[in-house]
Amino acid sequence: MKERSLFRFVSLALLLTGLSASAQEQVLDPAAVRHRLFSPGERLEASVAVGLPLREYLTAHYTLNVGVAYNLFNTLGVEARAGYALSRQTGLARSISESFLNREDKKITDELEDMWEMNLHGVVGARWAPIYGKLSLLADETVHFQAYLWGGGGLASLRRQSVIQCTQVMNRDLGVCDNRTDPLDATTATENYWRTETRVAPVASGAVGFRFFLGGGQHALRVELRDWVFMDQYRTNVLREDWEAGRESGEPVKNPGLTHLVQFDIGYSFLF
Repeated sequence: MKERSLFRFVSLALLLTGLSASAQEQVLDPAAVRHRLFSPGERLEASVAVGLPLREYLTAHYTLNVGVAYNLFNTLGVEARAGYALSRQTGLARSISESFLNREDKKITDELEDMWEMNLHGVVGARWAPIYGKLSLLADETVHFQAYLWGGGGLASLRRQSVIQCTQVMNRDLGVCDNRTDPLDATTATENYWRTETRVAPVASGAVGFRFFLGGGQHALRVELRDWVFMDQYRTNVLREDWEAGRESGEPVKNPGLTHLVQFDIGYSFLF
């Protein structure tokens, strides 16, 4: 799953880069490259962006980010981004958790991969924009743009809620692991008893995107494909009886691999 996610992200990045290069060769006026509508070099920039999940498996993330950047040159800038991700478990994860409690054949289990949810995060990176041009939308209307690559790293707070280990089983037949007053209505619960873990970990981020300059170049609309990457962490050979009683069990996986959160971001930038 992790390898497929990385392959899809790289494939989409290459596709977008190829499309932008094709547009530069076939659609753009060469004069647009020589005579820019607006030069971002040596300009300070503030931005806000919203990210939506490109795919959902066991978790889904909706991010809100703010950023401050300084454009060293027209093609190169440095940017600091910070934000928060509203995360949740998907219906697939919930169905696994609800069905797992009444399985007596799984007294020794492995935790699932890619269950960590990202919350607060901050990264610093560089943006390289080698392609500049314009698109003719109407007879007298053109939109100037940059195609760019972004890469950087930082820290993120992560939270993981198990879908297998319940510390207080309320109704094993119904798969209930919370304090709901109505056994058939999950909305009546105010607390759940699935084991949770938190940690702060390094996170890397990469993106490919476009900036479309508006209003003489001081305003810009940003669209990008972004990947958030951090090290996974989970256990195998967990004895459920010990785990649910609060005793440590199982072995941490030595090479758990990487978790990829692939997002589609849309944002706005103001250049001072």
